[in-house]
Amino acid sequence: MPLSDMLTCPESELAKIITSDEPYSSGRWLQAKNIAMIQLSKLGEILNLGTYKELSAGFELVGEPLPDGPWPERTPPALVAAIAALTDDEIQTVARAWSNDPELEGNAPGILAAYLSDFRGFASDCSLPIFLVNAL
Repeated sequence: MPLSDMLTCPESELAKIITSDEPYSSGRWLQAKNIAMIQLSKLGEILNLGTYKELSAGFELVGEPLPDGPWPERTPPALVAAIAALTDDEIQTVARAWSNDPELEGNAPGILAAYLSDFRGFASDCSLPIFLVNAL
């Protein structure tokens, strides 16, 4: 089951994909290395998109919550657009700043830069909504 990974697919297919026995076989996924809403909201603060509280409120739960998950959330389009627009130099700068966040303890700037680069490619190549899929 996905654990804080990103999925792009038509919203009408979301529930079927995330509850299937093989969720990674449908839609397009970005394995997010357990970077979830908290970390992404802190990233949004670094990108000057708003406060943590405003950004975390922008992750909207989609569908009826399942008792044991997964719980998909719509990723705020402004955050996706900001990540998609990052240059290589900006990725390095943002990754260094982001690595100072206690929520990302143990993640070196290089790891976060690779994640941001992967997310940038993922976001740039899709025209469908991006969902953060959380599970236990």
